[in-house]
Amino acid sequence: MKNLLLILLISVLLLTGCEKTEQTVASADVFTVENGVTHDGVAIGDGKSEFIDAYSDYVIQAAYTDVDSSYLVMSINKIPYDENISTLIANFFIDEEPMSEEDICEKNEIEDDELYSLLSSSTYLRTHEVIYRYLRFTWEDSVITDIDAGEFNYNETYEVPKLDT
Repeated sequence: MKNLLLILLISVLLLTGCEKTEQTVASADVFTVENGVTHDGVAIGDGKSEFIDAYSDYVIQAAYTDVDSSYLVMSINKIPYDENISTLIANFFIDEEPMSEEDICEKNEIEDDELYSLLSSSTYLRTHEVIYRYLRFTWEDSVITDIDAGEFNYNETYEVPKLDT
């Protein structure tokens, strides 16, 4: 009986460990900040637990703020919140629809390394509105010290307005 229970327990652990968690693509509301408070209720002065509660379903990128480092995708539970870092939630909006980089590549049948070329091409921009939105949190000593929301409009930057069809 003991062996049967042990086998059952191991089977359950293996099956749940193999389950893939789906990341949510952030809607436009996520990228709003009013008076230092995000749409999801995270505010300057909040810490790790509030951030994880609000954003655990999204892809999170982190970078150190005191050196020249790039943003890297990290597990929300493994981010070194006690160091001087910046965390970022970001995604593209193609014709106002939120899309991940993977979604754009799949939809357009391109590889990751072709994404920039696609999104900056005048042919693509004439038929699509492309906006990159982000929500950036600055951390010092495990506390959010600044929250910044912004966007980068590809059509304006490359001076290629979407043509009405």
